[in-house]
Amino acid sequence: MAYIYLDDSKHHPCEFSLAAFVICEDDPTEALSGIFRNHGFDHETFEFKSSMRMDGNRPLRELRNSLKRFVQHNCKIAVCVVDNDARLGPAALRLLAMSLTHPRLSGSEHKVALDEGFFTSKKAAARLAARDAALSNCEFAFEQDSRDEVGIQLADLVAHTCATMLRETLMQKPKMITWNDPGDMVYHNTEVPLEFEMWTSIRYSFLSMSKLAHEDPLDIAFVNVFPWGLYVDEGIDERIASAAFNRFGENYLGCCH
Repeated sequence: MAYIYLDDSKHHPCEFSLAAFVICEDDPTEALSGIFRNHGFDHETFEFKSSMRMDGNRPLRELRNSLKRFVQHNCKIAVCVVDNDARLGPAALRLLAMSLTHPRLSGSEHKVALDEGFFTSKKAAARLAARDAALSNCEFAFEQDSRDEVGIQLADLVAHTCATMLRETLMQKPKMITWNDPGDMVYHNTEVPLEFEMWTSIRYSFLSMSKLAHEDPLDIAFVNVFPWGLYVDEGIDERIASAAFNRFGENYLGCCH
């Protein structure tokens, strides 16, 4: 059984919204509660949001970093991209149906918790999910408060990270940041694109499979994320769809240096 959580990140000026599933093999509630306590927060009263200003707030930044590490070591992720917020819920269910065909998830029962706002009502969401036989092994909890389902706060972090990566991919002049990692002899104190920094923190977490054919020796370092870990809504602008497939459709797992 997997414990699966969904949240979104909306980027209307860039004409897309993105939703992300975080997939945990075990119920993450106890471990995440401990992480929040270690940084002086209570997830039942404090809701972590990646959109919060973290300048000058060291405890919040450290909480974010600990949540990122939890995703890195304990979770798989999958994302869907749409151009209309009303499409987020249906697109997420289509993505989930494809994700469940992955050998890691197929043939098992799963618990799925979705944040508020993906559907007009719980009944409408349940009706739509019931139409897809591929989702019959899922126990859904729609319209959930992330303070009750703390795994949704992980999905918020992943959705924000991936949406920022896509936004930067679409920009003509991506934002540059100074890489701050004294243990990294290659990149420390050098300027790198923001999306590169974000990608390095989650690249191993995408739900993916190895390529069956290797036309080039370097292909062994690449894995296919699409279709298990990526769904792009058919109505989206071709430019955004192309950027989404280029950014997330396959993933490089080799050395970055």
